[in-house]
Amino acid sequence: MDERIMPFDGSGESDFLSVINAEVDKVEHGVNVPLTLPDLQRPALVLPESFSTSYGEPKGISHLKASTFTEPMLPIDWLSPSVQDYIRTVTESYGCPQDFVVATCLITAGIAAGKKVKLNTNPYTNYPCDFICLVGKPSCNKTGPLKEVTNPLRDHDKTDFTRYIESKAAYEQNKREDKNYSGEQPIFHQRVAGDSTPESRNSLLAQGDMIIIVADELKSFIDSFGRYSKGGNGSGAELSQILSVWSNVSFTINRKSEDTKLVDDPAMSAIGGIQPGPLGKSFGTDALMDSGFPQRFLFVYPDKAGFIKRYDRKRMTQEMRESWSCIIGRLFGMEPLTLMLSHEAERLYTDYADANDMKADTEEDDYIGGMRQKMNIHVLRLAIMAHLLSDHWDEPVITGEGMEYAIRIAEYFTRIHVERIYPLLRDSIGISRPMTNGDLIRVINRQFKIKSQNSLAEALGVSQQYINKTLKNQ
Repeated sequence: MDERIMPFDGSGESDFLSVINAEVDKVEHGVNVPLTLPDLQRPALVLPESFSTSYGEPKGISHLKASTFTEPMLPIDWLSPSVQDYIRTVTESYGCPQDFVVATCLITAGIAAGKKVKLNTNPYTNYPCDFICLVGKPSCNKTGPLKEVTNPLRDHDKTDFTRYIESKAAYEQNKREDKNYSGEQPIFHQRVAGDSTPESRNSLLAQGDMIIIVADELKSFIDSFGRYSKGGNGSGAELSQILSVWSNVSFTINRKSEDTKLVDDPAMSAIGGIQPGPLGKSFGTDALMDSGFPQRFLFVYPDKAGFIKRYDRKRMTQEMRESWSCIIGRLFGMEPLTLMLSHEAERLYTDYADANDMKADTEEDDYIGGMRQKMNIHVLRLAIMAHLLSDHWDEPVITGEGMEYAIRIAEYFTRIHVERIYPLLRDSIGISRPMTNGDLIRVINRQFKIKSQNSLAEALGVSQQYINKTLKNQ
């Protein structure tokens, strides 16, 4: 029998994994396929001291899983039927990966609802906002669906700006006619910040609004840190503010020429695209990596999308666009809503967060450990956004099914970050890390069939319990 593993093609044939797993008790004497490490540079292997073995415990056996060979994809089954139809239509119209559309729909719904909707979990308050990066080559078409899905936000800004101009004209007219006029000065509540300066973003946040930065290229947004500052530490100060905004931490702005501003309980989303090549150089600088900036992003990085000839693509009808505008419009107009988790949702979240904390605690790489812990925050924000796009959007309880869906989304982002994003960051200029024993075991598990954990442990000079624990954490 050929010892090499053939890729799983999703055809439903169960005999493949059954045959492989049936060989679990056999000892493999040789490996016929050379071990290749596409994202690592053959570093020197330093094995840890062997762990003590507890002979009274049963030996764990690692079986191959179908998920090892399955392309990760953002699910849509929990979303309302109308939202699912819209996602499929945009995907097929633009010929882009569906994951780009799903992520953009989630973030757009969160901005429409704004800070009116929040989820209180002891001891934190969570809003439907987050940072998302769409990764892909130009041929993947990131810009088209990004503009399409977020268009209702810009339409809302246009309408609100027209009202603002009219209200401002009336206010100024009243001031001219009555010097003692004490009416409230109109404010333009802009949601889409676009390519804005830190000062303009902070002014919008100081109004108490939730805003979104929509950037065709996130590289330009990141490279602009400190561009508008006259001081020597402009980049560091702007980065510090961005980190505070993601964490909903208040901060003050002190300028000699302006009054001091308090940005209280800020909430902001950011979404944009980037190509795989520049990703490492943009996100992987020492300053950003040390600050935890990349860990605050949810990365969407599809492997590839099935090519759809332009003649065969669906057309974006006005009816479909109006359907999506109606969904976003009702979120803009909804009453304030404080969400709570059902008992089942809270149990699922607690189990998920505890498991993440334990994985982070045993993770040999501090970056991955920090990313896993950030997912405990990401998943709550994703749960709110998904709730807003479900049939239960105006109900005050996030159900167990809703939380289970949010966890599945979070698992997608975790897998993408570990398998596709971190190697690009680690291999960028100034970032290097030797390969750990955990890395080696995970690579072996992905590329080979582990028939005997004991044999692998003996070859690596570690305990079988260490092998088993590493695979479980994966």
